[in-house]
Amino acid sequence: MFQWLYKQVEQSLNDPMESERFMLIGAESQGVPVGLLVLEQRGGYGHAVLQCIFVSKPWRRQKIATSLLQEARILCMEKEMATLSLSYYSDKSSSDTIEALLHKEGWIQPQCESVVFHIHLGSGIAEATWLRERAIPNGLELFLWADQEEGQLRQSIETGELDFPSFLSPFKTFAPLEPSNSFGIQSTQGVQGWSMTYRLDEDTILYDALYIAPEYQQFGLAFQMLGRSIRVQTEAGIPHAMFTVNQSTPIMMKLSRQWLAPYSWKTSEKRSSYIRLG
Repeated sequence: MFQWLYKQVEQSLNDPMESERFMLIGAESQGVPVGLLVLEQRGGYGHAVLQCIFVSKPWRRQKIATSLLQEARILCMEKEMATLSLSYYSDKSSSDTIEALLHKEGWIQPQCESVVFHIHLGSGIAEATWLRERAIPNGLELFLWADQEEGQLRQSIETGELDFPSFLSPFKTFAPLEPSNSFGIQSTQGVQGWSMTYRLDEDTILYDALYIAPEYQQFGLAFQMLGRSIRVQTEAGIPHAMFTVNQSTPIMMKLSRQWLAPYSWKTSEKRSSYIRLG
């Protein structure tokens, strides 16, 4: 299982409030574990996300993944969930297999959720003119997200009634937060924006959620935070960066194709699919 997912499952089992958050379905052959599927319940437990499906190499092409997926669907229906969904990246060796399995099991045709720009920091992006250091406007302060308690950050965002889509949430748990270059920006009224990064592996940081409150969007703060994050990563010698841009943000997509694409050695897609239950 992915290390980040294992840690979350372990933590949930030790927390009475989240003990039912994850559901695990295993497969074995003559007492030997050969497959695993992990579901995460969300949305007041009315929706489940398929976080992991894995079959050991010697037992692949024996319809074990199909059986695991079918068992997951039955379990979700027993718990009266409305939908089951998953997301995956188009450039993985398993992508074609996943899509064939989803089609066979009647899932909705996968859609591109976001475009991912893959960049090596040796490409020169850290010196791009649009990422140059600028002064933060008076009344605003840049801070490291990890330096503040999550509960206080949540309260500040809720008090300020910031309106943002779920894909821009600063509280995602799909991978470990990168504490060195995840930034927030705040005023005396509270948090006004953030640039969240996640450590995918030793050499790769994912830039995922970038948000600025509407009243501050004209100051170029998003790119100031992004530039600061890239400079910190460059100084730390972490070579690879991935930038996720959601399809539902056409302005950001246009800017990304103009300013990120020239430094990108490849692009891929994050795709999503779901199935209605019941």
